[in-house]
Amino acid sequence: MQDIMIIASLLVFFNVMLLAILVPGGPIENRDFSKLKGVVFWGFNLFLILLGVMSFITCYLLLIAHPNAIFITKIIAVLYFIVYIIDLAGIFPKSPTKMSKPLILFEIINGSMAVFLFLFVTAIGHIGS
Repeated sequence: MQDIMIIASLLVFFNVMLLAILVPGGPIENRDFSKLKGVVFWGFNLFLILLGVMSFITCYLLLIAHPNAIFITKIIAVLYFIVYIIDLAGIFPKSPTKMSKPLILFEIINGSMAVFLFLFVTAIGHIGS
């Protein structure tokens, strides 16, 4: 079971790294978000930062097989999926700059990885019970 928890931890780490490479102004995310107002801009950034920090904490919780690690990982996977889906659907964040094809591809891959993470830890939860 410990090997499976290590794999789950690596999957969480992989998901947070996939999010990190999409930092605005980077090589993939080149849209202009200057029209987002202060509270919305900083609120969204704070949410993404907290999601990343919680992901790293969850990696550790999975490694030590904390009793709530699977549940927390499911929540994180759903949050990652929501972030990508609302962006791909054009709901939020809105930008006058269109999404580039590489960005669309990365967000589809990242959303798929979030689904895979959710399914993987759900299966672990069923194996462990």
